[in-house]
Amino acid sequence: MKGIDAGKTNTASRTRLFLAAAFIALLFAAIFARAVDLQVIQSTGLKLAAARQHNKTVSILPKRGEILDRNSKELAVSMEVDSVYADTRKVASPAETAHALSKLIKADRADIERKLKTGASFVWLKRQVDLSEEERDSLAGIDGIGMVKEGRRFYPNRTLAANLLGFTGMDANGLEGVELFYDNALKGAGRKLIGDKDAAGRVMLYEDAAKGADAAGMNVEMTVDKAIQHIAEKALKKAVEGSRAKGGTAVVMNPHTGEALAMASYPSYDPNTFGDYSHREWKNRAVTDTFEPGSILKTFLVAAALEENAVRTTELFYCENGRYRVADRVFHDAEKHGWLTTAQVIKVSSNICAAKIGERLGKARLYRYLSAFGFGEKTGIDLPGEPKGALQNYKNWSGVSLHTVSFGQGVSATSVQLVTALSAIANGGFLMKPYAVKTVRDSRGAIVSENNPVVRRRVISTETASRMTDMLIGVTTSGGTGTMAALADFEVAGKTATAQKPDLKEGGYLDKAFMAAFFGFVPAREPLIAAIVVLDEPQGDYHGGAVAAPAFREIASETLSYMGISPDRLGVKVKLVNYSPQNETKEGYALSKSAKDEGVMAMTVPDFTGLTMRAALMEAQKDAIEINAVGSGKAVSQTPKPGSPIPEDGVVTVRFQ
Repeated sequence: MKGIDAGKTNTASRTRLFLAAAFIALLFAAIFARAVDLQVIQSTGLKLAAARQHNKTVSILPKRGEILDRNSKELAVSMEVDSVYADTRKVASPAETAHALSKLIKADRADIERKLKTGASFVWLKRQVDLSEEERDSLAGIDGIGMVKEGRRFYPNRTLAANLLGFTGMDANGLEGVELFYDNALKGAGRKLIGDKDAAGRVMLYEDAAKGADAAGMNVEMTVDKAIQHIAEKALKKAVEGSRAKGGTAVVMNPHTGEALAMASYPSYDPNTFGDYSHREWKNRAVTDTFEPGSILKTFLVAAALEENAVRTTELFYCENGRYRVADRVFHDAEKHGWLTTAQVIKVSSNICAAKIGERLGKARLYRYLSAFGFGEKTGIDLPGEPKGALQNYKNWSGVSLHTVSFGQGVSATSVQLVTALSAIANGGFLMKPYAVKTVRDSRGAIVSENNPVVRRRVISTETASRMTDMLIGVTTSGGTGTMAALADFEVAGKTATAQKPDLKEGGYLDKAFMAAFFGFVPAREPLIAAIVVLDEPQGDYHGGAVAAPAFREIASETLSYMGISPDRLGVKVKLVNYSPQNETKEGYALSKSAKDEGVMAMTVPDFTGLTMRAALMEAQKDAIEINAVGSGKAVSQTPKPGSPIPEDGVVTVRFQ
């Protein structure tokens, strides 16, 4: 019996030892698992939580990079100013401190006292304050009050180029214009104040975490010339106020490069106090606002017709003595005309004969060339808010759309789009990509990024561009609609427009609301500048030749004088540098990509061979071409052949198998 009892006791002891060992093993396993969870799985989160518990971080505005004109003259700069903060736990008397501070930092006493009573370890009292040395010394002697340096934006030229530059908010982020588009480059890395907390959560000391580091933003050098900008703004303001227009825009461009030399909007604003103005006054309307171009579009209509050999310069058109019926519409001219040559149609701006040239060209070809000149697509300028404008596909045109589009109704574009399209005639046939910024440089002056001239595509031949130039010169000579744009010493090539404004609520057009415009380039045979002036709802004599042309003349005359150009200094042909030798080049211009790569329209029949029917149809749609598909599968042949002129009806027969 004793032996049995002893056996039972040993068995029970071993069981207890096993259970105890198992419990201890499980305990250690749980501790190990918890350690892995804390040290590995939750490591990052716990470190951040610890940092929040033991550190307090306050972001300080960086010193924003400068914006300069093409001659390195300042357009926007940042100055270091004081921002005042408080550790409210160290303030003995909020009321007395608020009384002293309100005079020093010129802030509301009650507001300061409210902030000082929050018990916070850090609170801004006023940011970006202009303080004298005496005021700084006084602030430094007040318990719980501190100062740090922050960057504040300043526009030394006040309203000059305001709509182009834009402005920044209190947080130093760009909100409009170049400040917005190039915000990442301009704003810099920023700085942070980091304070250590004690066990009670009180901040003991603030230290600059980026001390010694280069946190400043990069400098942006624009293509704009400060002097030309001033010339454009002065002339535009005079034109708007003189015609009692609602507003206006003016753009000056180098037609060979696409560089914006000036871009003006009126009315304007002072970006130093942008909050005092409306959102409408902030806009860069030369980029953001579209309008129907009216008779300006006849320039591109006739260029297309000449390029397609649909008309001749001296060919006569009957202008119906000022009244022409098409379907249920009757078109009129401002003055009655009988027979006019193609050149005279441009010179006197006949709507009726423009409609007849449109009939000769046809829907598909007119649409194709307007698309090639950039209508209905963004120019790609490096500024915010650019729309595409409106150019409806010709398949959706009504029975009279061909005629109305021919003289500029039913199409919309921006001032930048129009002067860019005009530049394609001025430079011999190339559509450029416009740009407003030349380089972005770091604080050491090294170039970080750079814009160079980019040819988007060839639109017309040099010969056609030359013939169009001759016609546009006629506009500013005796008997033309643009004689008030003429210069004494230089030939001016240009075109007037007086376009009715569409009624966006009721449809149709407003009775007494017009957009008056003039665009042109000078010197006409060797152009150095292309420019456009647009006035919104001028009163009295509202015609483009009367109110916009004189402003163009002033801009052109003063700009050429500023550039030191005189008739005896002409004769040097301006050409682009070949920036991309690996790409196709023509007459010294570097093509950035082929038309196919750019996804834009080619002016000859594309190669459809090897494409599926779906792919071929998509490619044809881009080029305003219709495919007559025969068979199925992949394309094996086509008529006309690739590279041939696009047929007048725009139909290409493609065989698939």
